[in-house]
Amino acid sequence: MSNDFVKKNYHIIIYTFCYLSLLIGFLFGENVTSGPKFDFFHAWDGAMEFNNNIISSLINFEEIQNKTRVSPIYLILISFLNNIFKSFELTRFILFFTITFSQIFFYKILKLVFYPNIIKNKKNLFLLSCVIFISPSFRANVIWPESAMLGLMFFLIGLYFFFKSQRTTEKKYIYLNIFFIAIAAYIRPSFAVFSVFFFIYNSIKFKNLKIIISIILLNIFLAVPALYYVFILDVHFFNQGVKLQSLNLNYLNKILVIFSIIFFHTIPILFYKNFFYEKSFFSKNLSLLILLLPISAILIYLFSYDINLTGGGIFLHISYFIFNSYYFFFLLVPFFIFFIIKLLQIDFYRNFLILALVVISIPQFTVYHKYLDPLILILIFTLFNLRIERSFFNFRNLCFLYLFYTIYYFITFFNNYFLKT
Repeated sequence: MSNDFVKKNYHIIIYTFCYLSLLIGFLFGENVTSGPKFDFFHAWDGAMEFNNNIISSLINFEEIQNKTRVSPIYLILISFLNNIFKSFELTRFILFFTITFSQIFFYKILKLVFYPNIIKNKKNLFLLSCVIFISPSFRANVIWPESAMLGLMFFLIGLYFFFKSQRTTEKKYIYLNIFFIAIAAYIRPSFAVFSVFFFIYNSIKFKNLKIIISIILLNIFLAVPALYYVFILDVHFFNQGVKLQSLNLNYLNKILVIFSIIFFHTIPILFYKNFFYEKSFFSKNLSLLILLLPISAILIYLFSYDINLTGGGIFLHISYFIFNSYYFFFLLVPFFIFFIIKLLQIDFYRNFLILALVVISIPQFTVYHKYLDPLILILIFTLFNLRIERSFFNFRNLCFLYLFYTIYYFITFFNNYFLKT
């Protein structure tokens, strides 16, 4: 009887365990990536300045005492919730509880993408969606609610309506997609860049001039308040706070870090596709391997990222921790570039567009792992085309995915609480 129960409900058991672990983490103030707790208190102090006069604080945002790059909309939300509940912990819990619905929306998207054509077992899709509960960045930035994770939840809602629009002729899903992506962007401006992807693919899908014009007009209408705020009122909130975290459009200096983080989160898929032990590897990829050398050399030459300013991703930190240099990271650069090229070979236009938008979405000087975690995991199974087939969704591969993120979690935990690197 117990075995039958487990077989029928293994996805609910795993979900319950993961959610309870997250809830326990909230109760004990888990701060596995070290920064989110400080960031939330800093955001809270900024939000309290909106208590008396929202309009004045919005207009004079650059002059508030607790300067932050967090979106004023998120600070207003915190202030609003605190005015209702009159409690720091209750406000924090409401945000925590709300953001955990990201898993549900991720699951609903996975069903639209893979069910029933590719996989008929919805339980395994539900199991896949629960992996984000193990992600160190997701856990830390939900337990200490951060604008990126709330923005991610609205991005997932927008993504859900995008896939609905791709499977029906109903126009309402296009407009719902645009609306929720706009909300995500107002909470976390980096999500705004994905509007380009949705515009292109919705236009390709419907091929109707009236619909295309309506999409453009709705995007403009929703963007006007932000454009007015930034360019007319001249409030550059995204350039506030620590000077070293301000904008830096020299993408060549940080593109290797971004590629390394994308590569890291794709490792479970690469193992599934035999990326690391492909038969006749050298004969099949000889020309590509020759091309890798000058590309890698140029990017390494242009690389001048300062890890002392924090950020940098897991591979750069491992390199610096073990060898006290970037040499190990540089040795891995050809793997990162090779992976990116192979990704583009699968579906050049779609994957290049998503890859470019991901890179553009990080204009600041530092590149934290949390900027792309769990976003890349979500994009791998939704917008990127990696030709993931039914065979991936067997229990063995999902166990490997869970093992991968569990190890990643404990490495992050050990690093934060014991090594402090």
